[in-house]
Amino acid sequence: MAQPKAAKTIFADVGNRVGAMLVDLILVAFVTSKIPGIGLPHWVVLLTVAFAYSWGMPLTPLQGTLGKWICRIKICLRSGQRLSWSASAVRTILMLCWFGMGFYLVGNEPDGEILGGVRSVLVCLLFLPLAPTGFLPRRESLIDLIAGSLVVRYSTDTAAIAQAVPAEKPGILNVSGGILVCLLCGLGVEMFIDVGIVKDRRVRTGYAVRQTQSLREQVEAFHYRERGWPTPSALGVEEWTPYPAGGGYRLQQDGSILISFAVSPGLKGHSMTLRPIVTPDDRKIRWQCSADSGFTPRFLPPDCR
Repeated sequence: MAQPKAAKTIFADVGNRVGAMLVDLILVAFVTSKIPGIGLPHWVVLLTVAFAYSWGMPLTPLQGTLGKWICRIKICLRSGQRLSWSASAVRTILMLCWFGMGFYLVGNEPDGEILGGVRSVLVCLLFLPLAPTGFLPRRESLIDLIAGSLVVRYSTDTAAIAQAVPAEKPGILNVSGGILVCLLCGLGVEMFIDVGIVKDRRVRTGYAVRQTQSLREQVEAFHYRERGWPTPSALGVEEWTPYPAGGGYRLQQDGSILISFAVSPGLKGHSMTLRPIVTPDDRKIRWQCSADSGFTPRFLPPDCR
């Protein structure tokens, strides 16, 4: 009588699962990009393609997506049988909801410190559902546990899966290590996002300062000529000058220029002031940059911090 196979020869490795996920993401993104415009938002088309692909492929003889086939793994029930329609639907909906939320959080920064903090925590927890694959006896993710599915090596037959001897129960170090790795991955993603956000905000504030260059030159020329500060009408400029990035600037009575931001989270509702400072010899004007008290210093250009 044949002995049941060990878990390490049956259940898929974490590396194969991650590789398959990356391949599937590329395939879904490629297919979605090739679909002609049909009057629907891009995210609706993307979710539709992702659902049809992730739900339907495990029901085929491949028993999994093309990414899993390439990485030589497949999805099945705990009995080793092919996934049912309902089990595949549950698995797909859970996966798309969780990781769809992750992609949304990565691409959209909420307005407000509290919502920003909540987003940071959720991004750090993004990979946590995958943690159990590193230590559970049958290498299930949290999604597999709920859907009643297993991810196994492609060449494994139904009988071998049903009779497989689970790996030994993990110790506390295995569990802690698996969770810690996933948290560190999430933290790495959050740090990467934070660096990108800071860079984007500095670009926006720097752009806003550069937009005032012409007005500053006019103010300087007027001051040298009239020994005073101009009004907008004296220069023939508008009271308020908008710019494409979602804000604008205005000339104030003391010659300073107030820059306001109206769109981007972290900048919206805040302002910067460029104040002309006349040098002692009255030959040059230096523009002193400052920001309101609620402005995040990291978002400011170097000269304004």
